[in-house]
Amino acid sequence: MRTVASIRPFRFLHTGDLHLDSAFAGVSAMAPPEVTRVLRDATLSAWQRVVDLALAEGVDFVVVAGDVFEQANRTLLAQIRFRDGLAQLGDSGIRSLVVTGNHDPLSGWEPAVAWPAAAHRFGADEVTAEPIRRDGEEIARVYGISYGVRDVRDNLARRFRREAEPPYAIGLLHANVGSQPGHLAYAPCTLADLRASGMDYWALGHVHKPAILSAADPTVVYCGNPQGRDPGEMEPRGCYVVTVDAAGRAHPTFHPTDVVRWQLLEVAIDALSGEESLVVAIAEAVDLARSAAGRSIVARVALIGHGMLHASLRRGGLLAQVRQLAQERLAGGPTFAWIEALRDETRPMLDSAGVGAPGTFLGELITEAAAARDAVAGAAGDDSGDGRGLAWDEVLDELYAHPRVRRVLDGRRPDSGRVAELLADGERLAVDRLASEP
Repeated sequence: MRTVASIRPFRFLHTGDLHLDSAFAGVSAMAPPEVTRVLRDATLSAWQRVVDLALAEGVDFVVVAGDVFEQANRTLLAQIRFRDGLAQLGDSGIRSLVVTGNHDPLSGWEPAVAWPAAAHRFGADEVTAEPIRRDGEEIARVYGISYGVRDVRDNLARRFRREAEPPYAIGLLHANVGSQPGHLAYAPCTLADLRASGMDYWALGHVHKPAILSAADPTVVYCGNPQGRDPGEMEPRGCYVVTVDAAGRAHPTFHPTDVVRWQLLEVAIDALSGEESLVVAIAEAVDLARSAAGRSIVARVALIGHGMLHASLRRGGLLAQVRQLAQERLAGGPTFAWIEALRDETRPMLDSAGVGAPGTFLGELITEAAAARDAVAGAAGDDSGDGRGLAWDEVLDELYAHPRVRRVLDGRRPDSGRVAELLADGERLAVDRLASEP
């Protein structure tokens, strides 16, 4: 780590995974023009918010940890918007240091757009270093390496080695540290690899959820992406402004920069008396989420609980009408709230002492359905240790290997979330039909 007793305090901004000019997933053509326009430009607008934040905070430099662009073949719009942001920073004396990732390797095509002099992009052949100076004195040194091609499976972190003279060393890398779940093993490494490098701070990209993996010795941070683009990215998204004090301690502070935020909401029908009250309850829940987020939202709403409305929701077309009426109640205001999907996950009212009692056919079906859901949870990483997850995987293996069944399957195994939805749908269908029989 550092070999000097003290350093000049400084600040920098850590961002990455911009995925500029990429699509906002899951939004149907039913969305009105004012919504689609904001969603289309959301990643570009979030990048501008990052730039504005760096200017407002008066940082000394900005590091960008890969995947600036969505595809190896960058769009002209994305390239120019990124360049313009770098130029704004450079005009205010803020240097930018950039590495590429698996989505935007150096081997990809890019239009001929001149970068500002204050911006530096690292090459892919070896780890190199760029000194950061203030008033002629070096305050930090940034080490980085880009992806030359998309599929980088080497442990790039092991190539980083701190030199003796820099007062503070920052490693800039797009990588999967510790086999982060849900992310491909590009440039895989461990925390031990990062510590061995001698860096004081690791500015990482690749994982879209912001996280501090190590608070000190060294500080290791995933900045996350500035704008969530699908329902799996519903938490606040942004970047970190990092203050380094005279003792060389890093203090990362997260700042949200997302323009639109995904929301997964539940509305219970248990206490609702009718269809109109359901419309009001949905609109109120979505509006409350919009106020709490402090920005526009895209909401997926699940109707849950047991109640008399369950039977009404089975009527063809009613769910679509409820969604439309709730959406109309949300119109107006400086921010929008778009109900992207409304899903019925309700259950009928059952006489627990009658048809749904333990020991009855329906009661046993409900018990087995609950056990199946637990098995799916086990397959998704439940640490109960009872082997149910493994058993469920074996069921899917057998199903997809069956020569007659696989002819009607699309070949792609559903993830645990989709399996849970299918199980819930099957349970509701069975319970509805059995409970309604005389």
